[in-house]
Amino acid sequence: MRKIAISLFASALLTLVWAGEPTDIDSLFRGKEYKPELSSSLRDTTNVSSLPAKTKEGKESKGNGYYVLQFEAVGDFDAAERRRAQIAASTGYNIQVVFDAPFYKLRGGGWTSKKAADDKARELSAYNINALVVKLR
Repeated sequence: MRKIAISLFASALLTLVWAGEPTDIDSLFRGKEYKPELSSSLRDTTNVSSLPAKTKEGKESKGNGYYVLQFEAVGDFDAAERRRAQIAASTGYNIQVVFDAPFYKLRGGGWTSKKAADDKARELSAYNINALVVKLR
């Protein structure tokens, strides 16, 4: 009996020493929703293709297209409709099913700058929702 009490005390002491700060997983076990905080420093400024395009006069053009997020490309219409409802519920966007042979593409959102669309795709990836930024015009 004495050995059991000593081993329980030792394990409790080790738990206190090694536990440290609570993690995100600990907050999930306590019933709290995990929402990561994103900073603007997530944007990669080293990539030249992410810089704004310049016009002939040398000025930067701000609205140089229309960008949407493409979530999936599915070969079956019924599967595309089911996924559309799921993605719309998880993102809050009005998801459109666009047929571009041979796939049904699930697209949503709409931004006039690529940076804003990239930021939203990066934010959604923190919630395990994968999206690809597509330029429509």
